[in-house]
Amino acid sequence: MRVGALAFASPEAVTKRWQPTFDRVTSDTGIEFQLIPLTPQQLNEFVANNKLDFIIGNALTTVEFKKDYGVSHLLTLVPDQHLRPEHSVGSALIARSSLQVDSFTDLKNLSVISSDPKAFGGFQIMAGELANHQLNPFNDLGKLTFVGFPQSKLLDNILDGHADIAILPTCVLEAAIKTNKIPADSLKVVLSTSEQNFECQSSSRLYPSYALSKLGHTDHKLASEIVYSMLAITAQDKEAKLGRYQYWSTPVKDSHVFQLLKQLNRWPFVTNWDRIARDAVPWTLAVFILLLLGYLHHMRVKRLVVQRTRALSDEMEQHKTTQKALFEQQKQFYKAQRVLLTGEMASGIAHELNQPLAGIRYLTQGCIYRLKDEQAELKAALDKTIQQVDRAQSTIKRFRQFCHQSSQFERCDLTSLIDDVLNLMQADFKRMQINPTLDLDKIEIEADISLLQQVLVNLLKNSLDAMETVIYPKLSITLSAKQNLALIDIQDNGIGLSDTALERLFFPFETSKENGLGLGMVVCKRIIEEHGGLITATNKLTDARGNLTTGLLISITLPIKKIP
Repeated sequence: MRVGALAFASPEAVTKRWQPTFDRVTSDTGIEFQLIPLTPQQLNEFVANNKLDFIIGNALTTVEFKKDYGVSHLLTLVPDQHLRPEHSVGSALIARSSLQVDSFTDLKNLSVISSDPKAFGGFQIMAGELANHQLNPFNDLGKLTFVGFPQSKLLDNILDGHADIAILPTCVLEAAIKTNKIPADSLKVVLSTSEQNFECQSSSRLYPSYALSKLGHTDHKLASEIVYSMLAITAQDKEAKLGRYQYWSTPVKDSHVFQLLKQLNRWPFVTNWDRIARDAVPWTLAVFILLLLGYLHHMRVKRLVVQRTRALSDEMEQHKTTQKALFEQQKQFYKAQRVLLTGEMASGIAHELNQPLAGIRYLTQGCIYRLKDEQAELKAALDKTIQQVDRAQSTIKRFRQFCHQSSQFERCDLTSLIDDVLNLMQADFKRMQINPTLDLDKIEIEADISLLQQVLVNLLKNSLDAMETVIYPKLSITLSAKQNLALIDIQDNGIGLSDTALERLFFPFETSKENGLGLGMVVCKRIIEEHGGLITATNKLTDARGNLTTGLLISITLPIKKIP
């Protein structure tokens, strides 16, 4: 057990006084004790940090510790030569024998010393007495100095003339004279009061002496054993003689201690701000850390928001640039597609018109051969008809040549081409919630990139149109190489084509769309053939299990030529 003993003398003197008592308790109970002499400030720190189990302190310390640390008063010391334990200690104002002091007011012009502001008999009792006379020791005394411990050195300071008055516990002067530490007539107690059955002079009222207390965490059964052992000590025992006491008593009346606390403006009559501040430090620190972490988190989030906002701005700007480029690409693509369709339409129209024009020419020539010489006017009219037919055929030929788009072959990465087409049609895929399945090998050929792009766009648009009414549309695109050929397969799960429609898929002006021209697949076929390739369509597809499924498979083969 750790016992803190309030020390106003040297640690050796405190140990010499109290250690025999606890050795006696150890002998009776078997409980080991560690005696720790402590100044008032050290005692407060040890109690606050829960480093003690018992305390030997003055009455004021015991009362104050009750509130803050749950200290329980167990025993009260009855000092030597004092019959009343509740009136055992006070404060004495000690001066040189030659100094005349008639009232407390005279202290205003004198230099006063004390050991410590927390010393019970050495300062606090006298502070309460001064308060009764409307004096504040810190403001109204001539000069107040705290010189520390041990208390015996205060007597030397008075003898040497370093101070006029020393505030000390009662009986300190008498003990020093008894042990011949100072001459008997050199010092005196001023403003002394007479107390019945109290052998020492005092300048204040008297209070209880030392008390034994236990801390709140100390086991009460163990404390009971210690109390029982200490109550058995008598004045004739060596432990009492070395400890300068008669015996230990049960707690005595201490109401006048509370009166002293009131005079000193101490708890429970005023708020213990020091205790509150000490208890609030961990919480204040925790709140500060939380606020700091919150602020740092706020700054981090703010920085991330700024960075994200900047990134979004850059991304939006990049998106706008990409959209603009994509729009221009779509614009050029549809322009090229219109030109291509115009050329295909011109070829179709020329093909359809050339046949009847040729028939008209042949019929007109036949009529001319059958005319007689006297029918010169009719012959001249028929010759003009032939001239107009020739003129119409020449016009159709020039129109067809004008609309024909010449191909520009260059290096073409088919994988990149397919990716570009998919990006071009991303809006259509999002609208139909389709994510195409891709299986693309790295293949390069020589081709007209613009024309192949038009082929892929036209085929993908046909697939999307065929899947408009399908609940779960699927689209797959594969690119592979086989025997110097690039193979492109585009497969959907749309409504497919009938056998008749499949046979006429690549015929001009053949369409199942309400507003279609019937030239899209013809254009695709012409472009693929111009590249030396082949395009085919397959209906009535089967899945991996061999089951018949809907949809259409468009297969394109293109020759792979070595690119220098």
